[in-house]
Amino acid sequence: MIRIIILKKENGYMWSSTIRRIYKKHYNLSIGYGSYGAMFNLGTFKQGTIIGNYCSFADNISHFNANHPYKQFTTHPLLYDPICQFVKKETLSRTNLVIGHGVWIGQGVIILPKVKSIGNGAIIGAGTVLTKDVLPYSIVAGNPAKIIGFRFDIETINKLETTSWWNLSKDDLIKQIDRLNLIVATKN
Repeated sequence: MIRIIILKKENGYMWSSTIRRIYKKHYNLSIGYGSYGAMFNLGTFKQGTIIGNYCSFADNISHFNANHPYKQFTTHPLLYDPICQFVKKETLSRTNLVIGHGVWIGQGVIILPKVKSIGNGAIIGAGTVLTKDVLPYSIVAGNPAKIIGFRFDIETINKLETTSWWNLSKDDLIKQIDRLNLIVATKN
């Protein structure tokens, strides 16, 4: 009930600073301003994940930040998880994922442990299996993911990056939409 009141008062998950503080404090997830979608489904992203501003995430995204050890006689957690009462501390090497600003991740994407970075403005197609870092403004899809294109040419990407538009509040961003759209306008 309290969560609903907070969200209504702060105009929902997309804009709520309170819900972001709660996720940071209790789940060690940093979720950027204006971002919405699956990042608010507990368990989607592992602790330590940093998500930029103005990101859009579909449902059923899976993020893995470690693999079972495969060079031992078994991959069972007995050998790496203290909950099984054999090891005193976890022995898996975990990665932290940093997702840039303005990223769109489609339905059913799987992010594997080697992925440490998804660049600003990237688009990850539905059903993609990410096995490595994603370049800014790239469009990737497939299993394993492959770059199928870039949203803009390098000059346009550099201009967008220079603006740091993702640091603007919603109201300030609305005032800048026309100017930002001119940067990416198709040249005829």
